[in-house]
Formats: sequence, C-alpha cells, structure tokens
Amino acid sequence: MTKRPAAKHVKRRSGPFPWRQTVQDGLQAANAVVLRLAPRAGQKVVAGREAGYRPWDPEVIGVDTAAERAIIGALRRAGVRGTLLSEEAGETTLEGRSARADTAIEPVYVIQDPFDGSLLYRRGIRAHWFTALGIYGQDGKPRAAGAMDHITGEMVLADPAGAVRIARPGARAVLVRAAATTTLDGAFLEAYFMKPPFLYAIATALRPVFERARFILPNGGPYGFADVACGRIDAYFAWNEALTEVFSAIYIAERAGCVVTHWDGSRVQFRPDIHAVYNVVCSANPRLHKEVLQALKGITPPKGLLP
Repeated sequence: MTKRPAAKHVKRRSGPFPWRQTVQDGLQAANAVVLRLAPRAGQKVVAGREAGYRPWDPEVIGVDTAAERAIIGALRRAGVRGTLLSEEAGETTLEGRSARADTAIEPVYVIQDPFDGSLLYRRGIRAHWFTALGIYGQDGKPRAAGAMDHITGEMVLADPAGAVRIARPGARAVLVRAAATTTLDGAFLEAYFMKPPFLYAIATALRPVFERARFILPNGGPYGFADVACGRIDAYFAWNEALTEVFSAIYIAERAGCVVTHWDGSRVQFRPDIHAVYNVVCSANPRLHKEVLQALKGITPPKGLLP
C-alpha cells in the first residue's frame, strides 16, 4: 500500500491581525517620504485626475504621488489585500502577499488621503499637511484608522481598543480625550474654508451656527476628526467632503467617543464608492451633538460641487 504524504498544515496567526500597526507603518512611510522630498520635486504637477473624478481639484503634484506610493508599499509589505480607495490613484486592487506563512489576512477596503494640503504645500506654506488612512472589512465595519501631521509629527491612531495620540516620533501613545463642551455658545468649531467654492457657500449656510462660536479653525478633511477626538475642537462640520477625506479618519473620532452623523442626524455608513461625497458633523460628546443638530434644523446644506 502506497503511503500518502502527510498534509502540510499552514499555521494561522493567533488573535486578530495587527491592523493598527499596519496603519501606523503606512503613515510613517508617508511621513518619511514627505520629510525627505525636495520641495521642487514635491511641488511639480505630475498628473491629472481621471475624467469625472474630483473635477474641482484636477491636478496631482509630486508630494501626492510620493506619499501614496510609500503607503502602498507599506501595505504590500504587510500583505494587505483587497481594494484601495485613494484620493490620487482612485480605485485599485491590492494584491498583497505576506512573507509570513503563519498569517492569514482578510480582504479589506483601504481608504486613504495620501497628502491633504497640496495647495499649501505647492506655495511653501507649512500648515495643514496631513496623511490619513482607514481600513474597513468587507462587512463594512472599521478595523483601524490613523492620521499624521507632517508639520508636528503627531500621529493619532484608532482600533477596537480605543484611540491614542503619539505627540511626536518616539513619544509614548496616550489615550485621547474629547472636550467636555456641552454648548455651541463659545465653542471651538472647525470647517473647511480655504477654497472659495467652499468658503462662501458654507459660511453663508452656517452663519447662524458660526456666530455662536468663540473660534473657527478653517481646516477640513480627515484631520478635522482627529482635532475633535483630541479635544482641540468641539465640533467639526464637513460639507461636500469626499469618501477619502471622511472614511480615512472618521473612526478616530468614533473610537474617542465623539458623535458623528449627517447634518440631519442620520447615521453615517461606509460604502465603497470613490465618487461619494458627504455632509457630516462630528461633535465631542452626545450632549453637544444634540445642540448642534438642533442648530442645524432649518439649515439646508449648500448645493454640492458635483452636478
């Protein structure tokens, strides 16, 4: 009787895959590239976006693609596979193969904003240079997310265990704490104003809300969620924000105990549509969010940038 060879058993990694570490590795890879990139190379227009994708922001510069490639490289080294939804590359496939035989990785959606703040970078203005990265399972539930401030070196990360802040490279991670503010009166708010199509539309629509604030930070995109999670901002109003600018970092705010809904109070759910845009509001706590939604009653979001 011929003896059959013994079946080879592939060991499976015990416990969940380290998604937060994967996000952290991607952010650090992007940061390393941004810091060493020569400004002249980073500011050069290197591509245009595909027809119909982000027509209000058609140019791609060197720092955008350099950061994106660095993140993709880190994801591939980790063996991540699935679908990449990125501001620069659009929708592409990740065919990761782990070098570790004991690792079985589920297919996921990776949502990234490789470099937020391109126009400021292009003019040499050292402010609001961010990278954000979120990972969702095919069940639509988040696995991990993170955002990186390239100016300060701060990194904010989230996974099922919670949300943490690493103030600078080499610092220890500490749990973030959202603000205890419970009223709009005197609150610190955040919304994107820098491009004129956003500035006039949102300032006009939200004037009744803004007039009650003490201070308004004119930033938007993924780091708005990190600002609320870390207690710097009480409420962040995102209008007409792309999928890559919302789901790359919304999980940070959610794991910090913040409340995020659409302007009408309905739930925000992930769906892998690279062309989707969102009107959401993120508040530091439920009590404040209730007041924010009350203030938004009767306010119609401005017409979108897309027809």
